Amino acid sequence: MSTDGFRLAKKIMQFAVLGSSFAFLATSAACGSSPTSTPTSPAPTTGTENPGPSTSITANAADDVVPCSNFHTGYAGDEQCIAPPPADKGFQFHYGPSDYNDPAEVAKYTLPAHQEVTDCVYFPTPNDKDVYFNEYHSRMRPGSHHLLLYIQSAALPETGKAGPGQCSLAGQLQTTNLFGAQTATLDVKGLGNDAAENAGMAVLIPAKQQGIMQVHFINAGTKPILREAWANVLYVDKSQVTQLSAPIFFIAGAGMNVAKGQTTVIHGAATVPDTAGPDFRLIAATPHYHTHTSRFTVTATIGGETKTILDNFPTMHVLPEPALVAYDSVEKNPVPNETARVDGAFSGVLAMKPGDKIDWTCTVTNDDQPNPITFANAVYTGEMCNLFGLYGPTLDSKPWQSANP
Repeated sequence: MSTDGFRLAKKIMQFAVLGSSFAFLATSAACGSSPTSTPTSPAPTTGTENPGPSTSITANAADDVVPCSNFHTGYAGDEQCIAPPPADKGFQFHYGPSDYNDPAEVAKYTLPAHQEVTDCVYFPTPNDKDVYFNEYHSRMRPGSHHLLLYIQSAALPETGKAGPGQCSLAGQLQTTNLFGAQTATLDVKGLGNDAAENAGMAVLIPAKQQGIMQVHFINAGTKPILREAWANVLYVDKSQVTQLSAPIFFIAGAGMNVAKGQTTVIHGAATVPDTAGPDFRLIAATPHYHTHTSRFTVTATIGGETKTILDNFPTMHVLPEPALVAYDSVEKNPVPNETARVDGAFSGVLAMKPGDKIDWTCTVTNDDQPNPITFANAVYTGEMCNLFGLYGPTLDSKPWQSANP
Protein backbone atom coordinates (compact mmCIF):
# COMPACT_ATOMS: atom_id res chain seq x y z
CA MET A 1 0.00 0.00 0.00
CA SER A 2 2.78 2.44 0.87
CA THR A 3 6.06 3.05 -0.91
CA ASP A 4 9.40 4.31 0.31
CA GLY A 5 9.41 7.74 1.87
CA PHE A 6 7.01 10.19 3.35
CA ARG A 7 6.04 11.56 -0.04
CA LEU A 8 3.84 8.72 -1.22
CA ALA A 9 2.80 7.70 2.28
CA LYS A 10 1.13 11.02 2.94
CA LYS A 11 -0.89 10.92 -0.28
CA ILE A 12 -3.11 8.21 1.17
CA MET A 13 -2.61 8.61 4.90
CA GLN A 14 -1.06 11.00 7.34
CA PHE A 15 2.06 10.84 9.41
CA ALA A 16 1.64 10.78 13.12
CA VAL A 17 2.75 12.07 16.36
CA LEU A 18 6.44 11.61 17.01
CA GLY A 19 7.19 13.15 20.26
CA SER A 20 8.38 13.34 23.65
CA SER A 21 9.78 13.18 27.07
CA PHE A 22 7.58 15.73 28.81
CA ALA A 23 6.54 13.62 31.83
CA PHE A 24 2.88 14.53 32.38
CA LEU A 25 2.56 16.47 29.13
CA ALA A 26 4.00 13.55 27.24
CA THR A 27 0.93 11.51 28.03
CA SER A 28 -1.64 14.30 27.85
CA ALA A 29 -0.53 16.59 25.06
CA ALA A 30 -1.94 14.58 22.19
CA CYS A 31 -5.13 14.04 24.09
CA GLY A 32 -3.92 12.51 27.31
CA SER A 33 -5.69 10.30 29.80
CA SER A 34 -9.15 11.49 30.70
CA PRO A 35 -12.52 10.37 31.98
CA THR A 36 -15.34 9.54 29.63
CA SER A 37 -17.11 12.51 28.06
CA THR A 38 -19.97 13.09 25.62
CA PRO A 39 -19.24 14.21 22.05
CA THR A 40 -21.67 16.47 20.22
CA SER A 41 -20.92 15.68 16.58
CA PRO A 42 -21.39 12.59 14.39
CA ALA A 43 -19.02 9.70 14.99
CA PRO A 44 -17.64 7.14 12.54
CA THR A 45 -19.35 3.83 11.81
CA THR A 46 -20.45 1.89 14.85
CA GLY A 47 -20.46 -1.85 15.48
CA THR A 48 -22.88 -4.46 16.73
CA GLU A 49 -24.04 -5.22 20.23
CA ASN A 50 -21.89 -8.32 20.83
CA PRO A 51 -18.69 -9.76 19.35
CA GLY A 52 -18.76 -13.02 17.47
CA PRO A 53 -16.19 -15.81 17.40
CA SER A 54 -12.68 -15.27 16.06
CA THR A 55 -9.74 -17.37 14.99
CA SER A 56 -6.04 -16.93 15.65
CA ILE A 57 -4.05 -14.17 13.98
CA THR A 58 -1.79 -15.33 11.16
CA ALA A 59 1.91 -14.50 11.51
CA ASN A 60 3.42 -12.02 9.09
CA ALA A 61 5.64 -13.74 6.54
CA ALA A 62 7.32 -10.65 5.10
CA ASP A 63 8.16 -7.04 5.84
CA ASP A 64 4.93 -5.87 4.21
CA VAL A 65 1.77 -5.58 6.25
CA VAL A 66 -0.41 -8.72 6.30
CA PRO A 67 -4.12 -8.70 7.21
CA CYS A 68 -5.34 -11.03 9.94
CA SER A 69 -6.73 -14.32 8.70
CA ASN A 70 -10.38 -15.32 9.31
CA PHE A 71 -10.86 -12.53 11.83
CA HIS A 72 -14.55 -11.97 12.69
CA THR A 73 -15.78 -10.26 15.86
CA GLY A 74 -19.06 -8.75 14.66
CA TYR A 75 -17.78 -5.22 15.31
CA ALA A 76 -16.99 -2.70 12.59
CA GLY A 77 -13.35 -2.58 11.56
CA ASP A 78 -12.36 -6.27 11.58
CA GLU A 79 -10.71 -5.67 8.22
CA GLN A 80 -8.27 -3.28 9.93
CA CYS A 81 -6.59 -6.07 11.90
CA ILE A 82 -2.97 -6.72 10.86
CA ALA A 83 -0.76 -9.63 11.84
CA PRO A 84 2.39 -9.09 13.91
CA PRO A 85 5.76 -9.39 12.16
CA PRO A 86 8.12 -12.29 12.85
CA ALA A 87 10.13 -11.75 16.03
CA ASP A 88 13.36 -11.15 14.10
CA LYS A 89 11.68 -8.55 11.87
CA GLY A 90 10.01 -6.34 14.46
CA PHE A 91 7.18 -6.37 16.97
CA GLN A 92 3.58 -5.28 17.40
CA PHE A 93 1.90 -2.93 19.84
CA HIS A 94 -1.70 -4.09 20.37
CA TYR A 95 -4.55 -2.35 22.15
CA GLY A 96 -7.60 -4.59 22.33
CA PRO A 97 -9.00 -7.84 23.72
CA SER A 98 -6.68 -10.78 24.31
CA ASP A 99 -9.62 -13.22 24.03
CA TYR A 100 -12.52 -12.27 21.78
CA ASN A 101 -14.61 -15.18 23.07
CA ASP A 102 -14.48 -13.87 26.65
CA PRO A 103 -17.30 -11.30 27.13
CA ALA A 104 -15.58 -9.83 30.21
CA GLU A 105 -12.36 -9.27 28.25
CA VAL A 106 -14.19 -7.71 25.30
CA ALA A 107 -16.14 -5.44 27.67
CA LYS A 108 -12.87 -3.80 28.76
CA TYR A 109 -12.52 -2.38 25.25
CA THR A 110 -16.17 -1.69 24.45
CA LEU A 111 -17.24 1.96 24.26
CA PRO A 112 -20.95 2.75 24.78
CA ALA A 113 -22.82 5.19 22.59
CA HIS A 114 -22.19 8.91 23.12
CA GLN A 115 -18.91 8.34 25.02
CA GLU A 116 -15.29 9.41 24.50
CA VAL A 117 -12.24 8.00 26.26
CA THR A 118 -8.44 8.03 26.13
CA ASP A 119 -6.45 5.41 28.03
CA CYS A 120 -3.29 3.29 27.93
CA VAL A 121 -2.05 -0.28 28.01
CA TYR A 122 1.42 -1.26 29.28
CA PHE A 123 3.77 -4.08 28.29
CA PRO A 124 7.53 -4.69 27.96
CA THR A 125 9.15 -4.44 24.53
CA PRO A 126 10.58 -7.79 23.41
CA ASN A 127 13.97 -6.59 22.10
CA ASP A 128 16.87 -7.74 24.30
CA LYS A 129 19.31 -5.44 22.48
CA ASP A 130 19.17 -2.02 20.85
CA VAL A 131 17.24 -2.06 17.58
CA TYR A 132 16.47 0.50 14.88
CA PHE A 133 13.42 0.99 12.69
CA ASN A 134 12.41 3.00 9.65
CA GLU A 135 9.18 1.22 8.73
CA TYR A 136 5.84 1.47 10.54
CA HIS A 137 2.27 0.25 9.93
CA SER A 138 -0.79 0.97 12.09
CA ARG A 139 -4.52 0.34 11.94
CA MET A 140 -7.42 1.48 14.15
CA ARG A 141 -11.08 0.55 14.23
CA PRO A 142 -13.82 3.11 13.40
CA GLY A 143 -14.30 5.69 16.12
CA SER A 144 -10.56 6.23 16.54
CA HIS A 145 -9.02 9.66 16.96
CA HIS A 146 -5.35 8.89 17.60
CA LEU A 147 -2.84 6.42 18.96
CA LEU A 148 0.59 7.01 20.51
CA LEU A 149 3.41 4.56 21.15
CA TYR A 150 5.73 5.45 24.04
CA ILE A 151 8.75 3.80 25.59
CA GLN A 152 10.65 4.48 28.80
CA SER A 153 13.48 2.72 30.62
CA ALA A 154 11.71 2.36 33.98
CA ALA A 155 9.38 -0.64 34.25
CA LEU A 156 5.72 -0.23 35.10
CA PRO A 157 3.02 -2.74 36.07
CA GLU A 158 1.87 -4.58 32.96
CA THR A 159 -1.65 -3.26 33.23
CA GLY A 160 -2.22 -4.16 29.59
CA LYS A 161 -2.74 -7.76 30.70
CA ALA A 162 -5.71 -6.62 32.76
CA GLY A 163 -7.03 -4.19 30.16
CA PRO A 164 -6.54 -0.48 29.57
CA GLY A 165 -5.92 1.94 32.42
CA GLN A 166 -5.15 5.56 33.14
CA CYS A 167 -2.20 7.08 31.28
CA SER A 168 -1.08 9.12 34.29
CA LEU A 169 1.06 6.23 35.51
CA ALA A 170 3.47 6.79 32.65
CA GLY A 171 3.26 10.54 33.10
CA GLN A 172 5.10 10.28 36.39
CA LEU A 173 8.28 9.32 34.54
CA GLN A 174 10.21 10.29 31.43
CA THR A 175 8.82 8.83 28.21
CA THR A 176 9.83 8.99 24.56
CA ASN A 177 7.33 8.65 21.76
CA LEU A 178 8.16 6.19 18.99
CA PHE A 179 5.31 6.79 16.59
CA GLY A 180 1.61 7.44 16.38
CA ALA A 181 -1.32 8.03 14.05
CA GLN A 182 -4.27 10.35 13.61
CA THR A 183 -5.93 8.32 10.86
CA ALA A 184 -7.31 4.78 10.87
CA THR A 185 -4.68 3.54 8.41
CA LEU A 186 -1.03 4.53 8.29
CA ASP A 187 1.88 2.96 6.41
CA VAL A 188 5.36 4.47 6.39
CA LYS A 189 8.27 2.66 4.77
CA GLY A 190 11.49 4.62 4.98
CA LEU A 191 11.98 7.84 6.95
CA GLY A 192 14.05 9.68 4.38
CA ASN A 193 11.83 10.31 1.34
CA ASP A 194 14.73 9.14 -0.86
CA ALA A 195 16.40 12.48 -0.21
CA ALA A 196 20.20 12.32 -0.18
CA GLU A 197 20.46 14.25 3.08
CA ASN A 198 18.24 11.67 4.84
CA ALA A 199 19.90 8.50 3.57
CA GLY A 200 20.40 5.85 6.26
CA MET A 201 18.04 7.51 8.73
CA ALA A 202 16.34 5.47 11.47
CA VAL A 203 14.89 5.68 14.99
CA LEU A 204 16.52 3.92 17.96
CA ILE A 205 14.63 1.62 20.37
CA PRO A 206 16.90 0.75 23.34
CA ALA A 207 16.83 -2.77 24.71
CA LYS A 208 14.02 -3.95 27.00
CA GLN A 209 11.94 -0.82 27.32
CA GLN A 210 8.60 -0.29 29.02
CA GLY A 211 6.07 -0.07 26.20
CA ILE A 212 3.04 2.21 26.51
CA MET A 213 0.22 2.46 23.97
CA GLN A 214 -2.24 5.33 24.30
CA VAL A 215 -5.46 5.25 22.27
CA HIS A 216 -8.31 7.77 21.93
CA PHE A 217 -11.78 6.71 20.73
CA ILE A 218 -15.08 8.55 20.27
CA ASN A 219 -18.55 7.01 19.87
CA ALA A 220 -21.33 9.44 18.99
CA GLY A 221 -23.41 6.69 17.43
CA THR A 222 -26.23 4.66 18.92
CA LYS A 223 -24.50 1.28 19.39
CA PRO A 224 -21.37 0.20 21.27
CA ILE A 225 -18.10 0.08 19.36
CA LEU A 226 -14.95 -1.94 19.99
CA ARG A 227 -11.82 0.08 20.73
CA GLU A 228 -8.85 -1.60 19.09
CA ALA A 229 -5.58 -0.66 17.40
CA TRP A 230 -2.57 -2.49 15.98
CA ALA A 231 0.87 -1.01 15.27
CA ASN A 232 3.83 -2.84 13.72
CA VAL A 233 7.37 -1.51 14.09
CA LEU A 234 9.77 -3.13 11.59
CA TYR A 235 13.51 -3.24 12.14
CA VAL A 236 16.29 -2.02 9.88
CA ASP A 237 19.75 -3.58 10.19
CA LYS A 238 22.21 -1.49 12.18
CA SER A 239 24.69 -1.68 9.31
CA GLN A 240 22.28 0.38 7.20
CA VAL A 241 21.87 3.13 9.80
CA THR A 242 24.13 6.13 9.27
CA GLN A 243 22.15 8.78 11.14
CA LEU A 244 19.46 8.92 13.80
CA SER A 245 16.31 11.01 13.88
CA ALA A 246 14.32 12.08 16.92
CA PRO A 247 10.93 13.68 17.59
CA ILE A 248 9.86 17.25 17.96
CA PHE A 249 7.19 17.71 20.62
CA PHE A 250 5.76 21.22 20.78
CA ILE A 251 2.75 22.15 22.92
CA ALA A 252 0.86 25.45 23.18
CA GLY A 253 -2.31 26.65 24.86
CA ALA A 254 -2.17 24.49 27.97
CA GLY A 255 -3.84 27.36 29.82
CA MET A 256 -6.37 28.32 27.14
CA ASN A 257 -9.84 29.38 28.28
CA VAL A 258 -12.00 30.46 25.33
CA ALA A 259 -15.46 31.56 26.42
CA LYS A 260 -18.51 31.22 24.19
CA GLY A 261 -18.52 33.92 21.51
CA GLN A 262 -14.77 34.49 21.76
CA THR A 263 -11.89 33.84 19.35
CA THR A 264 -8.38 33.42 20.72
CA VAL A 265 -5.08 33.05 18.87
CA ILE A 266 -2.86 30.56 20.69
CA HIS A 267 0.90 31.00 20.19
CA GLY A 268 3.81 28.65 20.79
CA ALA A 269 7.55 28.95 20.15
CA ALA A 270 10.54 26.61 20.15
CA THR A 271 14.20 27.57 19.84
CA VAL A 272 16.84 25.34 18.28
CA PRO A 273 18.98 24.10 21.19
CA ASP A 274 22.59 25.19 21.67
CA THR A 275 23.68 21.56 21.27
CA ALA A 276 22.36 21.30 17.70
CA GLY A 277 24.90 19.92 15.25
CA PRO A 278 25.97 21.56 11.98
CA ASP A 279 23.51 19.47 9.93
CA PHE A 280 20.50 20.05 12.22
CA ARG A 281 17.25 20.33 10.27
CA LEU A 282 13.50 20.00 10.66
CA ILE A 283 12.60 16.91 8.62
CA ALA A 284 8.84 16.62 9.04
CA ALA A 285 5.94 18.22 10.89
CA THR A 286 2.27 17.53 11.53
CA PRO A 287 -0.14 19.74 13.50
CA HIS A 288 -2.51 18.41 16.14
CA TYR A 289 -5.77 20.26 16.78
CA HIS A 290 -9.45 19.50 17.32
CA THR A 291 -12.71 20.87 15.93
CA HIS A 292 -12.69 24.52 17.06
CA THR A 293 -9.51 25.54 15.22
CA SER A 294 -10.01 27.45 11.95
CA ARG A 295 -6.33 28.05 11.16
CA PHE A 296 -2.98 26.53 12.16
CA THR A 297 0.14 28.35 10.95
CA VAL A 298 3.83 27.55 11.45
CA THR A 299 6.75 29.86 10.71
CA ALA A 300 10.51 29.36 10.84
CA THR A 301 12.93 32.16 11.69
CA ILE A 302 16.32 31.19 10.29
CA GLY A 303 19.21 33.62 10.42
CA GLY A 304 16.78 36.42 11.28
CA GLU A 305 14.49 35.77 8.29
CA THR A 306 10.94 34.52 8.97
CA LYS A 307 8.94 32.46 6.50
CA THR A 308 5.74 30.42 6.67
CA ILE A 309 6.51 26.71 6.50
CA LEU A 310 3.01 25.27 7.10
CA ASP A 311 -0.52 26.65 6.85
CA ASN A 312 -3.69 24.66 7.58
CA PHE A 313 -7.28 25.91 7.16
CA PRO A 314 -9.42 23.25 8.87
CA THR A 315 -13.21 23.20 8.75
CA MET A 316 -14.59 23.81 12.21
CA HIS A 317 -16.75 21.12 13.86
CA VAL A 318 -15.33 18.45 11.53
CA LEU A 319 -12.88 15.84 12.81
CA PRO A 320 -9.51 16.88 11.35
CA GLU A 321 -6.97 14.68 9.63
CA PRO A 322 -3.85 16.86 9.53
CA ALA A 323 -1.35 15.77 6.90
CA LEU A 324 2.35 15.17 7.13
CA VAL A 325 4.61 17.85 5.76
CA ALA A 326 8.12 16.74 4.76
CA TYR A 327 10.96 19.24 4.37
CA ASP A 328 13.70 17.85 2.16
CA SER A 329 15.34 18.12 -1.25
CA VAL A 330 12.73 15.85 -2.88
CA GLU A 331 9.29 16.81 -1.57
CA LYS A 332 7.24 19.43 -3.42
CA ASN A 333 4.55 20.61 -1.02
CA PRO A 334 1.45 22.45 -2.27
CA VAL A 335 1.49 26.23 -1.91
CA PRO A 336 -0.96 27.44 0.77
CA ASN A 337 -3.82 29.67 -0.33
CA GLU A 338 -5.62 31.59 2.42
CA THR A 339 -8.36 32.91 0.13
CA ALA A 340 -9.25 29.46 -1.17
CA ARG A 341 -8.46 27.87 2.22
CA VAL A 342 -6.05 25.40 0.66
CA ASP A 343 -3.49 23.80 2.98
CA GLY A 344 0.15 24.04 1.98
CA ALA A 345 3.73 24.29 3.12
CA PHE A 346 7.28 25.33 2.33
CA SER A 347 9.27 23.05 0.02
CA GLY A 348 12.95 22.34 0.56
CA VAL A 349 15.48 21.53 3.25
CA LEU A 350 14.95 23.42 6.52
CA ALA A 351 18.49 23.63 7.87
CA MET A 352 18.57 25.41 11.23
CA LYS A 353 21.19 26.65 13.67
CA PRO A 354 21.18 27.26 17.45
CA GLY A 355 19.00 30.29 18.18
CA ASP A 356 16.73 29.84 15.16
CA LYS A 357 13.04 29.49 16.00
CA ILE A 358 9.85 27.69 15.12
CA ASP A 359 6.62 29.58 15.95
CA TRP A 360 3.10 28.25 15.55
CA THR A 361 -0.37 29.73 16.08
CA CYS A 362 -3.88 28.31 16.32
CA THR A 363 -7.03 30.38 15.82
CA VAL A 364 -9.57 28.91 18.25
CA THR A 365 -13.23 29.99 18.17
CA ASN A 366 -15.91 28.98 20.65
CA ASP A 367 -19.11 29.47 18.71
CA ASP A 368 -21.25 26.73 20.24
CA GLN A 369 -20.04 25.53 23.65
CA PRO A 370 -21.68 26.97 26.80
CA ASN A 371 -18.56 26.27 28.85
CA PRO A 372 -15.13 27.70 28.00
CA ILE A 373 -12.98 25.65 25.66
CA THR A 374 -9.85 24.49 27.48
CA PHE A 375 -6.82 22.34 26.67
CA ALA A 376 -8.42 18.91 26.84
CA ASN A 377 -8.75 15.59 25.07
CA ALA A 378 -12.44 16.16 24.34
CA VAL A 379 -12.50 16.52 20.56
CA TYR A 380 -15.76 18.51 20.34
CA THR A 381 -15.59 20.46 23.61
CA GLY A 382 -11.84 20.90 24.17
CA GLU A 383 -8.96 22.02 21.99
CA MET A 384 -5.20 21.58 21.49
CA CYS A 385 -2.52 23.51 19.62
CA ASN A 386 0.41 21.11 19.22
CA LEU A 387 3.07 20.50 16.60
CA PHE A 388 4.77 17.14 16.25
CA GLY A 389 7.27 15.77 13.80
CA LEU A 390 10.86 14.75 13.30
CA TYR A 391 14.28 16.38 13.35
CA GLY A 392 17.77 15.08 12.67
CA PRO A 393 20.44 14.09 12.67
CA THR A 394 20.95 13.46 16.37
CA LEU A 395 23.59 11.56 18.33
CA ASP A 396 21.62 11.21 21.57
CA SER A 397 18.08 10.57 20.24
CA LYS A 398 16.67 13.20 22.59
CA PRO A 399 13.48 14.95 21.50
CA TRP A 400 13.40 18.65 20.65
CA GLN A 401 10.63 19.90 22.88
CA SER A 402 8.83 23.05 23.95
CA ALA A 403 5.87 23.63 26.28
CA ASN A 404 3.94 26.89 26.14
CA PRO A 405 1.06 28.07 28.37
